[in-house]
Amino acid sequence: MKKKNVVLEQIRKYKWGYLFGIILVAMDAIVTYIYPQLITNILDKAVLAKDPGAVITNVAYMAICQLVSITVALALSYLFCKMSNGFIVKIKLLLIQAMFQVDGKEIEKKSNLFMTSMNADVNNIEMLSSRMLSDLLIQIVTVIITAVILIQINPVIFWFMLLIYPILIAIQIFFNKKIMSQSRKVMGKMDVGNGLIKEFVSNLYEYLALNGRNYYIDKFCRNETSLRNEILKQNMLMAYNRSVPQLISTTTFLIVLAISGVMVINGQVQFGELTVIIMYTQRMFNPLSSIMLVIGQFQKAKVSMDRINEIVG
Repeated sequence: MKKKNVVLEQIRKYKWGYLFGIILVAMDAIVTYIYPQLITNILDKAVLAKDPGAVITNVAYMAICQLVSITVALALSYLFCKMSNGFIVKIKLLLIQAMFQVDGKEIEKKSNLFMTSMNADVNNIEMLSSRMLSDLLIQIVTVIITAVILIQINPVIFWFMLLIYPILIAIQIFFNKKIMSQSRKVMGKMDVGNGLIKEFVSNLYEYLALNGRNYYIDKFCRNETSLRNEILKQNMLMAYNRSVPQLISTTTFLIVLAISGVMVINGQVQFGELTVIIMYTQRMFNPLSSIMLVIGQFQKAKVSMDRINEIVG
């Protein structure tokens, strides 16, 4: 029988909120699609026609697009944070209630897990759900709309960029596996650390009476040093997960810039289209770095969900 996922059950209760979030993202998608057309209208039409009225009109529309985009981002941030606050409180209550039902033989093991879950595990889920998920939706839509725009302007450039994506995905899969494995190690060390802290508080008088200070400090420091080393490895994996794709995307952008420049010289691409290509090539790769960062955080959150389900499920 498949074990239920208590965390996901709590998140599903906010499905209408997520639906509203999708509507907001759709609004952002529309203005993202319109924006480059306004740029080309200014550079390739209004400027060449020496029509200041058309320039001002298009700039005004661009300002409206920016305002809508900013408003959507703020609304999504508030919405997801509000929903996150709701189910995070419920998850903590479920953890507390579950601890009252723990079998006596498992109290010591579960209590260490409980202490870490109430802090680090819940924080991992909260960071993903309240701070990163709204950005992820916008970034995904940005990549899709940008791809559509680039296809319309110059399919050659789009297909060249698309060839890079499998490489980036392969890198992502590799690092995600590493991050998930490392997250489990970090959380395990945190459990041990919480157990040592609880042991210290419970047996403080005994340590004082038996002059056990050096014994405890040595034991605590060994685990703490090991924990910090594992955290360092985890952070470096996440840093590599950002830096390697960034290096690839930057190299790709420079190649696209060179190709586009030659196309302008040869009359294959207009100047306004070149401006859009430069802007949206970066917009196609920059969100990818953010998406990869969120996916890395998702791996940590998934480990935390499993640990919470171990207590509550």
